[in-house]
Amino acid sequence: MQLKQLKTLVAIADTGSFHAAAEKMCVTQSAVSMQMKNLEEQLQMELFERTVRPPRLSNTAILMIDQVRDIIALSDDLLNVSPVSSQLTGSIKIGTIPGVSFLLPNTLFDLREKYKHLQVRVSSDYTGELVDMVLSGKLDAAIVSEPEVLDSHLVSRQFLTEPMVVLAPKKFTGLSDEELLISNHFISFNRKAEVSRRIEEELSKRKIKIDPIMELDTLETFQNMILLGLGVGILPISSIRKHFLSDFYIVPFGSPPLQRTITLIQRNNHHRTIFLDALFDALDKTISKYNRSSKKISS
Repeated sequence: MQLKQLKTLVAIADTGSFHAAAEKMCVTQSAVSMQMKNLEEQLQMELFERTVRPPRLSNTAILMIDQVRDIIALSDDLLNVSPVSSQLTGSIKIGTIPGVSFLLPNTLFDLREKYKHLQVRVSSDYTGELVDMVLSGKLDAAIVSEPEVLDSHLVSRQFLTEPMVVLAPKKFTGLSDEELLISNHFISFNRKAEVSRRIEEELSKRKIKIDPIMELDTLETFQNMILLGLGVGILPISSIRKHFLSDFYIVPFGSPPLQRTITLIQRNNHHRTIFLDALFDALDKTISKYNRSSKKISS
């Protein structure tokens, strides 16, 4: 059971719906639903009456909500007085997929501010390779696109779910995702990336025939190629460079759009859980800031 799940439960109680709670917690509604499903499985009890819309707290959840609030308050108090933040020393090795490297500067800055003596070593690779390195112990944890199947020796902590979008030059404004894809050359990101596999599966499922012209490894080059009119491409929304956002015509890939979930994976028997908990909390804080800034841009 994670403290984040309990905080989400309280947010639902306070706001009255999964949608409003998602807004308050700066996550997607699907992430809220998944957190609550996992919490119910862990507690082995039903926390919601799902025969009504929107779902409402069950009698069991109503009876326990004050205790949940007490647990959250106690946790916050412990963090404020604990000497751990100043005494946490050592190092961890983490890996990250290229598409979420934008998370690292703020995440590592927050870790350094809170844990002065914690060193974090970072390497970059694709999901499959990073999973293997975590399993072998070469990495303590990795930030990856959630694998289709997770090894039983690993645990996964999701912190970002986001839509996939089709990117095209502004001159194509008004066309649907399918029209963009079938009438232009297609620029793909490295096929070793988990997200590329998901895109190919969705294209096949929708029977959209594309005309691949190039396959690239770097997001900056990928997006510059599209801006120059050499083709169209598909990326998770967070992978679009902020300085390019206003230059693209952006349309969701699918209806509802295909989703990409980012997760922190680690071995389930890791001996430095406190280090990885600190990393996850910092990632979660960074995502909250990112979601708030994204809403400002979209509005």
